[in-house]
Amino acid sequence: MGRKFPSTGGSGSSGGGGGGLPGEFNQYEIFWISGSYTWEKPTGLTGTRILVHVWGAGGAGDYGGSGASNGNGGGGGGLAVKYIATSALGSTQQITIGAGATSYQGLGGTSSFGSHCSATGGNSGGNNAANQSSAAYGVGGLGIGGDRNRRGGSGGAGYYASTTNGGGGGGGSAPAPYGLSDGFTGGGTSTYGAAGGAGIGGVGGYGTYSGGGGGGSGGAGQDSQNSSYFTCGNGGPGILGAGGIGASVYYGFASYGGGVASPATNGEGGVILTPNEIVFGGGGGGGGCGHVRSSGHTAAQGANGGPGGGGGGFGSASSQQWYLCAGNGGILGGGGGASQYSNGGDGGNAGGGGGTGYGSDSYCGRGGDGLVIIQYKVL
Repeated sequence: MGRKFPSTGGSGSSGGGGGGLPGEFNQYEIFWISGSYTWEKPTGLTGTRILVHVWGAGGAGDYGGSGASNGNGGGGGGLAVKYIATSALGSTQQITIGAGATSYQGLGGTSSFGSHCSATGGNSGGNNAANQSSAAYGVGGLGIGGDRNRRGGSGGAGYYASTTNGGGGGGGSAPAPYGLSDGFTGGGTSTYGAAGGAGIGGVGGYGTYSGGGGGGSGGAGQDSQNSSYFTCGNGGPGILGAGGIGASVYYGFASYGGGVASPATNGEGGVILTPNEIVFGGGGGGGGCGHVRSSGHTAAQGANGGPGGGGGGFGSASSQQWYLCAGNGGILGGGGGASQYSNGGDGGNAGGGGGTGYGSDSYCGRGGDGLVIIQYKVL
């Protein structure tokens, strides 16, 4: 279901302590695994309000030949951000974390914090049903009832031409803190290519014959280079670290310049999560590619995005069957798209899964589960 953050514990909840920058709050909690949970109003809760971020789950990618969108990425989950008066809180609040979609015609689950606010999940790449009044394949979810409600990014457009198929990148969710913008769109693709997944700071890179880079928390992913079938896109930059480097799939043959193939690298960077600050600061994953020339062949699959970054796409410079994978998105990032006979990357929490050029649900990237972060003050 994509990469989850943090990875400790099985309940889907992580309590936060004090520390961090001075501010209104001194505690936080995070819920990141699909299911229902009961949040108890903390003893000693003080101040006039709490702050809640609620993200819906991501949609899954579509596949080439499905008869739907033919390979679009899944949409990112929506985001609702709300200050809630402490006097309006009951002794307990029900928290729901939506489940990421696993079917190309599915829908990411809705997340909620009691009756105060909620966020719908993104449409899968093959689902064009209305999602809070917006009907399109792979459209993102929307926040409901928040002080600020944002829509997740749409999945990128796939490409289908019978034997030269490629998948679009998954949409990213709307970024924290405070939902300053809607989510970004996954990259699109054409012949044999595969797009990068969106990050919270930029769109996924476009893929032609090779994989586009994933968008990062600080910028867009790089397009694959159309002039060279061997050149894969770099991941977009991160606020707290660099984007990943796209793979090189040159051959070691002297007649081809003596180059050495090298893998794509993951997006760097981390997370700042305190009672008063939320920064998912990673870069996008580098794009990958497979290629056959004469009697030689080489391949490097797409790399994963860091927190807030999208996964790199995995393209193919020929009709070779690879059975490799695009990169997964980091938290809030979309999964990378994949060419035919390869697997789309999974979205991180609230991120859409990457589309693929071939097959069935088993080749499509899955959407990430939703996410809820609560910030508050206790004595």
